[in-house]
Amino acid sequence: MIALAVAFLLILAASAFFSGWEMAFVSADKVKLRRLADSGDRGAQSVMALYEKPQRLLIGILIGNNVTNIAATTILAYAFKTFLHVENHWLVTAVMVPLVIVFGEMVPKEYCRMKANAFLMGNVFWLRFFFKLFYFPAVFFLKTASLLLPQAQTQSRRSLFVNEEEFRSLIEESVRSGIVSRDQKKMIDVILDFERISIASVMIPLADVFKAEITATVGELKDTARGSGARMILIYEEDPAIVVGMIYVYDLLFETNDRAELGKFLRSPIFLPQGTSIESAFLTLQSKRQSYAVVMDAEGDVVGAVAIERLLTSGS
Repeated sequence: MIALAVAFLLILAASAFFSGWEMAFVSADKVKLRRLADSGDRGAQSVMALYEKPQRLLIGILIGNNVTNIAATTILAYAFKTFLHVENHWLVTAVMVPLVIVFGEMVPKEYCRMKANAFLMGNVFWLRFFFKLFYFPAVFFLKTASLLLPQAQTQSRRSLFVNEEEFRSLIEESVRSGIVSRDQKKMIDVILDFERISIASVMIPLADVFKAEITATVGELKDTARGSGARMILIYEEDPAIVVGMIYVYDLLFETNDRAELGKFLRSPIFLPQGTSIESAFLTLQSKRQSYAVVMDAEGDVVGAVAIERLLTSGS
């Protein structure tokens, strides 16, 4: 009787183990596990190796869970018949169902949901043992399923690369877990939105851009730069909207003649429509080896300027 009770409790514990394993497998913070694995943690490396064949692993868990539940039910039915002389299958079911639901499903799954990473890394020896134990049954059932459901095999060969929506969800989860900071997320969002954000949303309006008329002198531009901290000054003729060039302040640093004219320091501006995407603007400036672009509206009028670094930090 005692041996039978011990066997029943051990099998019920095994059922709880498989249920908890299943929940931990789908709830684990895989980003954190991957980071630990990359840093040399052997436990994390072993756990990540199990994720390489998720279908086989889940089928192994399913096999173990069903085998233990059937074995526990059989032992309970045998004990009822042998010691209590009761052969009522409904009574066995009425006793077994609450035990399995509470102790074999709900409790272990809730615990492993909250302690997913700790459970996987703490039980990695047993996880690998059962993974290998159920290798051939899992392969057999996978082959059988692929014959009965050919589309399942096609889906299993799907690319490992995630789409943008899945990637954004992963980043959101990483932010909630504290792995990725809010500032890092903003930078990632900017990169993902490179093709969709226009330079009109990140440019400096013309009224706020440092400007000087073509008749100004080098000394006047140096004074403007010292007082404002400007690195680039737009040069216009008569009207600020008539831009004839731009001057980078560092081009003036070694000019000793403060009364020199600006003509020899002028650079040809890169004019971009305000609907240009951040990605396109960045690639254009990069290819032209320029740090600034002049932004125009649909009528061709100058409405602002944008610096290459502003394109990269626009979301922060």
